[in-house]
Amino acid sequence: MNKTLEKLAEEYEIPFLPQITADQLPKELIANLPLTWAKDFCVIPVSIEGDLYLAMSNIESISVIQQAGLLLATELEPALAPKEIILSTIEKLELGATAEIPHPATKADKPATVPQNAAPAVSVSTSNSSNLLSDTDNQPITQFINNIILEAIRRDASDIHLEPEENGAVRIRYRLDGKLYDYQTSQPNQVLQIVSRIKVMSSMDITERRLPQDGMTQVHVGNRIVDIRVSTIPVASGERVVLRLLNRDRSLLPLNHLGMPENALEGFSNALNQPNGIIVVSGPTGSGKTTTLYSALGTMDSVRRNILTIEDPIEYRIPNIAQIQVKPKIGLTFASGLRHILRQDPDVILVGETRDAETAEIAVRSSLTGHLVLTTLHTNDAPAAVMRLTDMGIEPYLLASCLRGVLAQRLVRCVCPHCHEVADISTLPPHEAAIAEAAGAKTIAVAKGCPKCREGFIGRIGIFEFMPCTPNVAAAIHSGKLSSNELREIVASEPTWCAMKDDAAQKLRNHITTPAELIASIGQF
Repeated sequence: MNKTLEKLAEEYEIPFLPQITADQLPKELIANLPLTWAKDFCVIPVSIEGDLYLAMSNIESISVIQQAGLLLATELEPALAPKEIILSTIEKLELGATAEIPHPATKADKPATVPQNAAPAVSVSTSNSSNLLSDTDNQPITQFINNIILEAIRRDASDIHLEPEENGAVRIRYRLDGKLYDYQTSQPNQVLQIVSRIKVMSSMDITERRLPQDGMTQVHVGNRIVDIRVSTIPVASGERVVLRLLNRDRSLLPLNHLGMPENALEGFSNALNQPNGIIVVSGPTGSGKTTTLYSALGTMDSVRRNILTIEDPIEYRIPNIAQIQVKPKIGLTFASGLRHILRQDPDVILVGETRDAETAEIAVRSSLTGHLVLTTLHTNDAPAAVMRLTDMGIEPYLLASCLRGVLAQRLVRCVCPHCHEVADISTLPPHEAAIAEAAGAKTIAVAKGCPKCREGFIGRIGIFEFMPCTPNVAAAIHSGKLSSNELREIVASEPTWCAMKDDAAQKLRNHITTPAELIASIGQF
């Protein structure tokens, strides 16, 4: 086999390496090489008489040189070497046993020894998939990315933003409790290596830098499993990356722990107990809609009832519930997936998001044929969800027949219970004082800040609005002639109606949040 490779190298006029010595390994390239990727493609960078080459065992792998060049930010020429020699070299690099790699033989050479303390420095471990982070991969760029992810998990961040700067550095920010905070900035000229490494671990094409890409990876930290959804987009100074952290082991919150007022909780629970119909949860992106729906599923008997979901993405795994991931590239959309779900004898269906008229129509007709359907919409309040569905082409008489209720929500930060102070509303700026006065609050909580919190806040809580579909509301929807404001006036007389501003006012009076948070979340009263 080696003779065949040698002949092939002669034919292509490229170097052949029967052995790879430690002196042939360029330290600056090896330091930035993702070893799991190198092992997958059976390649290793080498230096021959001052020139840089990529040693490979198969000449048909010539296209991998371009990927290696992107990862290592340098140009490489091809060379051939036996597969077992390349893999053996990589394995010794993983163990940190570079001394065991043979040097050119000289009389002064002493027997090589393996370092006694060689051990992986990274405490993130993953599954055996080769495209994920590896605890044996202790290269600087890999360590840098691992540390970013570890710190994000430790701080309970929901997203990691990696933003390229003009000098090739990467600015890293964490989203904590809905706000972005600076973490650190990488060294200059590292953006290409950092982005390429993230693409490798999330199964993206590292040679494609002109188009947006999406990928997934997974890390194990102790006993926790965290799925990471990765998105890249090209920007003027490179590629921007956002990693969304989805903790699969996070327990589902009971409905009564979400912060719903009693009348909203009662109305929403009554709707969930209906045998059929459609229930809508509305709000902007990042307002906690998925958490609410998962909590709703947690109240249901998943043993005696067949519950199926179709989502994009599947954020948390729920025992005894079949969850489907949308894959538009292969034609698995919300609409097509929903059609197939109906053939699975479902009792309850969760549609992650109603994005188009086709999905809305199938969801409504499913609810009319004996299924309970839960879904989300992007609207500002509960009555507006009715208008959105009718705008999508749902006939008002059908919607009036199947709608069981609409829950609208927002998230606001909670003041730290350890350091907040109570102050009179006269101390507030005029626009915040107006909110407090409208809420009937005589005193308000003031966020101060301490070592136990972030800028005086810890965690977030929901602000809710629930609109039940009572006979009066159904009749109003059936008419098809009302605006959302007119529908709001009709539903205001219902006992289980809860307006979002009333819930916000109650949480302000109870010193749970601040006027500034309410303004940022729901605007003026």
